[in-house]
Amino acid sequence: MKKNLLNHYVNNQLNYIEQNLNQFNKVKKPECLHQLRISIKRIKAIISFAEDIFKENHSIAELKSLFNKAGKIRELQIHIHLLELFPNHPKKIIKELKQKEDILIQQFTKNCNRNIKSINNFREQSCLPDKLPNQKVIIKYFNVEKKSATNKIKKVDRDELHKYRIKIKKLMYVYNFLPKKTQKEIEFNKVKIKRQQEQLGDWHDNYATITYLSRIKLPITSSKHILKLKEKEEKQFNTISTKLIEEQFNDKHTATNRIKKSLQN
Repeated sequence: MKKNLLNHYVNNQLNYIEQNLNQFNKVKKPECLHQLRISIKRIKAIISFAEDIFKENHSIAELKSLFNKAGKIRELQIHIHLLELFPNHPKKIIKELKQKEDILIQQFTKNCNRNIKSINNFREQSCLPDKLPNQKVIIKYFNVEKKSATNKIKKVDRDELHKYRIKIKKLMYVYNFLPKKTQKEIEFNKVKIKRQQEQLGDWHDNYATITYLSRIKLPITSSKHILKLKEKEEKQFNTISTKLIEEQFNDKHTATNRIKKSLQN
């Protein structure tokens, strides 16, 4: 296996975080925060992978605060975007959310130097193993993690569905990081997982917005907008849950037939 692959990957992601952080401080584009958080998620996924494989502990505390602060801004931006999609959208709520967003952005940019310091501290402290393990170990890791993910969709539950989403995202990040030669040895349907991620992401945006709006005091005139969001979320949730359960059944059926054929031969 290529030497220093893990550390090289993490260092590249840290560079992307710095670039997007500096860019956001200049232009305030939501996409910068989105990409910043994706890079941190990739690092978290790779460190989780390394901890599981090598039985070592690695802290991501230096990046956690940055991730959470950026996340609070991103959540408000998503809520605003979803509400603005409605005809005759609730202008008062959107205005209040934008005011909160502006305050959070000011606080975030004010702490730019502190955030850069946290990134550099993490870069200095982070030290992962030089080499990847052999392919058998990696394949076993994927088999265990895939089984753990599919267990989350055995019951129709929103929290479990969100946990499934987190697990398959982590697996996708790890899979994309691995060398092409290793990827070919892993049973991982990248196209299917990517489609699931996108559908689950759209659903979760609506679910998170409904959850947020249910915690704040809303005018009676806004109830129809919330009702529409709930109807959309309910439809998405039922469609995705049914599809995932069907796919899980089909995958088991295919695997069983494959084993039967191999025994017959």
